[in-house]
Amino acid sequence: MQPAIRLIPLLWLVSTAACATTSLRTSPPPTPAVTRAVRGAEFRVEGRADGTGDAFDAQLLFDRAATAIATRHYDEAIADYDRLIEHFPTSPLIAAAHFNRGQCHQAASRPEQALQAYTSAVDSARGHNEALYRDALFRIAVVAESANRPPEVVRSTGQILQIARLSIIDRVEALAREAAAHLALGDRPAAQRAAEQAISLAPTPESVSAMGDDTFVGQARFVLAEISRTEASTIVVLVEDPSLELAIERRVQLVTHAHVLYNDAIRVGNPHFAAASGFAIGEMYQALYGSIVLAPLPCEWDPPAIRIYRDRTARRLRPLIQGALRAWEATLDMARRNAIQDNAWVRRTAEQIESLRRNVLMGPDPVTLERQPNCIAATTAVSPANANPARTPSSAPPR
Repeated sequence: MQPAIRLIPLLWLVSTAACATTSLRTSPPPTPAVTRAVRGAEFRVEGRADGTGDAFDAQLLFDRAATAIATRHYDEAIADYDRLIEHFPTSPLIAAAHFNRGQCHQAASRPEQALQAYTSAVDSARGHNEALYRDALFRIAVVAESANRPPEVVRSTGQILQIARLSIIDRVEALAREAAAHLALGDRPAAQRAAEQAISLAPTPESVSAMGDDTFVGQARFVLAEISRTEASTIVVLVEDPSLELAIERRVQLVTHAHVLYNDAIRVGNPHFAAASGFAIGEMYQALYGSIVLAPLPCEWDPPAIRIYRDRTARRLRPLIQGALRAWEATLDMARRNAIQDNAWVRRTAEQIESLRRNVLMGPDPVTLERQPNCIAATTAVSPANANPARTPSSAPPR
């Protein structure tokens, strides 16, 4: 799923004194091989052998690019920003030109070029324009996140968090994005620290409401839940392991803890992360069911022993799964009420709810009661008649 994109005005308009000029831009574009130019202090006239040409200053190029952006002619805008950067390198419009080039490339789905342009904007604005510097760093985080480049998200949010005069809402956003990037890199402790810092800045519904944006508090709480879910998924249930009971108990504890954390994310009220949390709850319980009930069994077990194990574990997990189904269905209804319907994970949620409901009401699919082709080769002789019951949980998992 993808986090909400930071909304920044499309254009950075920097006021400067502009020379009174008239655009002479014509088509076809200039041919660099045969040109003549007359250059003044802040004005340039270019002509070509065919009699066409152009005349411009920095402000004219900037304004002309703005018009091109307004009509979604992004490549035309980029061409004018490039000329501004080339011909007027000392103009106060340079940082804004780099930033707007980044937005054009971003709108045209060219993440690599967008990241390069935003990086140039950061370098140009550093020490001169704090607002532009901050927003360019946020844009780097947004584009890098969408391009699945978490190291760049971590670097850019780290720079943002070093800004002295950073608003609470910006700090929460930077921390939440950083937490998600650390989790994507597999660094759960760092992800947890960043997420908890973000939540500590707006720990109550009233403080979230005062910020006026619940997106990134929702994301931070979602990341905390994902950390617990990820830890649960690392616990592999091995039927012949003497510590089977402890492994099941630990996995169930982490799953139920993650469920509580997903509920916290849902209560923040952001539709995107509430729906994502509901989807994750269902997937998490589906994985729990699969890891325990459908775990690979020893090759020497016969069909009756397989049936005993799968039926018994399915019954013991049923109360937990039924609670998850109720939460899952409620969240899916919420997503639909908020017009989040034409979405891959919403469609998958509906399909998985139906699959899990069948398992709860009817028990394991008959196919799973047969001998599994990927069964566990025995290391010692085991009697299915007495080994199977001893390897099932002795008590139902907690709700």
